[in-house]
Amino acid sequence: MKINLNDSKTFSEVVKTKNFTKAAVYMGVTQSAVSQSINNLEAQLGIKLLNRSTRSLTLTEAGSRLIELVGQNIENIDLGVEQISSMKDLPSGHVRISADAFTIKYYLWPKLKKLVKQYPDISLELTSENRRIDIAKEGYDAGVRVGNLVEKDLIAVPISKEIPFRLVASPEYLDKYGTPKSIDDLKKHKGIYIRLLTDNSLMAWEFKDKNKSVFFRGPVQLVMTSLDEIFDAVLDGCAIAYLPYFLVKPALENKKLVSLLEQHAVTLPPFYLFYTSRRLMSPAFKIVKDTLSEI
Repeated sequence: MKINLNDSKTFSEVVKTKNFTKAAVYMGVTQSAVSQSINNLEAQLGIKLLNRSTRSLTLTEAGSRLIELVGQNIENIDLGVEQISSMKDLPSGHVRISADAFTIKYYLWPKLKKLVKQYPDISLELTSENRRIDIAKEGYDAGVRVGNLVEKDLIAVPISKEIPFRLVASPEYLDKYGTPKSIDDLKKHKGIYIRLLTDNSLMAWEFKDKNKSVFFRGPVQLVMTSLDEIFDAVLDGCAIAYLPYFLVKPALENKKLVSLLEQHAVTLPPFYLFYTSRRLMSPAFKIVKDTLSEI
């Protein structure tokens, strides 16, 4: 495969400067010309070389491999291209996804464990992050969050159904402190809350009341960063908690927990996988994305 040398040199300069604008200034061309050269090179190869967003730029696995093979001898890029071109067809390579531990445990790994066995040449890195991240800047292929409200340069696809939530407490707690009969009654009870990654606030409990959404945040007994931890604490009778129904269902069935204010229960949006670009998606990431989006 014969690669345009100017496109190759542009790619090399972008990698050195980690910035389209700086590369354009150095080469004496416009930023749009630099962008077009990178697009041309990726289109010719049929594989993405750079993860780019409005805030950051990093090499993809294929881009890193190409630089590793060619080094400073960009004139020899054709040799490197022959070795990475197979990456566009084979489901192999490394895929990095950032999510919180709860999401990895209940929504990612149950689907991905079969993929690992089916595609041994795909390696996965599932990183538990209790914070909001810039996936492109930090070298991730994708991240996971509740709801599809993402930045304009990101794409979001659902990987779960909507998530019913329940307000629950242990019989021990209710015997001691009484059972709330209304949302207003919750002001007399302490809760176990999770801290949100987005703005470091405590997640409010959402209810429906007369076809309207009501958000409640009352007295705090405990703050945790994992829904699994909150589940354990509510089982121990520490306070009231707001948790996904699937997580508490077995405990409700065996009477270890009691569901409260069911007439006000709501269903929250699905989990979404978000990533930077639909164009030139690597075969490995496409398989991971398609597997996770099977609902």
